[in-house]
Amino acid sequence: MVKRRYVNTMVADAYGTLTSHRYPRPYPARIPLPPRTPWTIDLADDVDNLFWFACFDLDAKTPDALELAIEDFGVLTRLLHRAGVPHVSCRSSRDGGFHVWVPLAGIPLTLMHELADAAGAVLKTLDSGMLRNSKSGAARPPGSPHRNGSFSQIMTGEDTYPVDVLYTPSVTETDVRRMIDSFRELRPTVDLDKSVPAGPTDSRHQAHREIPAWGLPHMQTVGGGYDPSRNAYMCLLAAAVAGWSFSDVQQAAQTAPGMEHYRTQNAVAGGRVPRRPAEAHARLRRQWDAAVQYAQSYVNYPEKRTERDLTELQGIVLSAEAMLNAFRVSPGRWCRAEADIHDSTVLTALVWMSVRSGQRKVTAAIRSVASLTGIPSTTVDRSLRRLTSAGWIERVRYAEGTEASVWRVAEKFSTAHLHVGPHHLMTARPPQQLFDVRATVLRSLEDRLNAGRSDVFTRAGLGPTARRVYESLQTESFDANDLAEKSGIPRGRLLAALSRLRRYSLAISSPQGWRRRLNDIRHRVAMKLGVHGILAQRDQAYGWEREQWAWWIAETTFRAGRTTRQRRRPDTGQVRFRLTDERGDPNSWPAYPRDVDGRADHRTAMAYIRAGALQALRDRELAA
Repeated sequence: MVKRRYVNTMVADAYGTLTSHRYPRPYPARIPLPPRTPWTIDLADDVDNLFWFACFDLDAKTPDALELAIEDFGVLTRLLHRAGVPHVSCRSSRDGGFHVWVPLAGIPLTLMHELADAAGAVLKTLDSGMLRNSKSGAARPPGSPHRNGSFSQIMTGEDTYPVDVLYTPSVTETDVRRMIDSFRELRPTVDLDKSVPAGPTDSRHQAHREIPAWGLPHMQTVGGGYDPSRNAYMCLLAAAVAGWSFSDVQQAAQTAPGMEHYRTQNAVAGGRVPRRPAEAHARLRRQWDAAVQYAQSYVNYPEKRTERDLTELQGIVLSAEAMLNAFRVSPGRWCRAEADIHDSTVLTALVWMSVRSGQRKVTAAIRSVASLTGIPSTTVDRSLRRLTSAGWIERVRYAEGTEASVWRVAEKFSTAHLHVGPHHLMTARPPQQLFDVRATVLRSLEDRLNAGRSDVFTRAGLGPTARRVYESLQTESFDANDLAEKSGIPRGRLLAALSRLRRYSLAISSPQGWRRRLNDIRHRVAMKLGVHGILAQRDQAYGWEREQWAWWIAETTFRAGRTTRQRRRPDTGQVRFRLTDERGDPNSWPAYPRDVDGRADHRTAMAYIRAGALQALRDRELAA
């Protein structure tokens, strides 16, 4: 029901081939025959800028991306059926990808933005650009040709609607809001302990090992719920936080209702079909590695969030969006040298903490940021100093005792965005839409941090430039020019880094461009390069250093005649002692080692910590 008088057609080049993705030539809609070249229809009219179609475009330009798009397609169609919304599903071309069309009864742009944000927080392969653009948002309709010679093919299967439903604009604003609410039920939560499964649960199933309280309902979700892929991943996160091994996860995947995703896969025609054993094992292994990566971030930053001021959260999310864009459009500042790449990574970690906590001020120890980013603590310290000098961050409070420094992310990224135009015309996002956008931004920040935190990209491995390029790769293909713009790396350095990544099969080259492997083989590459375990060794050393520092602070506090306050963070490796003496309660520390002259012997103290002998030292002290 688009009121525009034209459709948009693709134009062949001078050689008669179709190479462009643009549709610049109008074609009168009154002509009964369709254009001979690929063509699109606008989703909104040019009179009132109201949307008469919603087209959910699930990209799948590679076999790896197709696997993800099929899962998103299953989630989307199940959600539309639950909401009672008529729709028509199409395979967009023979190369893969899906278009799901919904006939709308004149929906305003503001509500379409809410729909795009809510859907984008759930569907990883969704290209939501056309849902946000009432001027030029367009898509190829069912049956239209593709430039590769194939057609947009209407799909058939269970509970499908005939294409005739698109002729009648039947989906109202009330229906769209119901769709938005359904998406928000599936939106990932920021705090793991607040996550709830989307679907009925079977309380008869019990995990064979201890698991966090929030993880058990996900294990018990019948059939994986309405989003089996997400629910199964939450099961893996719970297992990773609980310290399970991969063999434990394999055992649970055989029987846990919530891990149905690792036994069967979504069928495009409807329902689920069994997976091949080898493919199921590879998928479980791949997603377990990703869950362990995320669990490291969760452990390194376990603070509870307190939502107080949504206005502040709005500014934080805007800053995060602007920062991600600045990394792309300002390569001269953030990718000029390796030090700049380190600065952008450290800043990404601080912004992730801020977005996750909903507060400008975040408590961040240098070693915690080092563990979160995979960058050495000395390098993190230098980056923090440079970022502070440049005004990107501010140290609100210096470290004191065992309390880490408090940092505040500046508003430099969001200032221009916030002050464009009259203030009375500015409207903040509604709270639920703001949470949708935050979930999407968090996913982008976490993907960036997790992609680069690997032994492979340490100094002894492929280095920070290869890390930045790898972070920019996706499962869909990009040519070198697009990747140079996306990563901010000059084209010459980019091609050199891509060559190194391809040598170790971390990047795949094809006629369509460059992409990342879906199977994460970074640990195998690390072993081949001889750098496997470097980050684990660093984390262990950071733990020992935290422990020694806490011991020394307890010693100086006791000698000063003050009461020791036990306020150490969970990741400092707290030591509990069985007996008490004049030093205080059962949590207090033994006497700090000293040499014959009475000076602190830090080398001996570290030797005790490395040997795990603090309790033995305490017992010996009490026995004497």
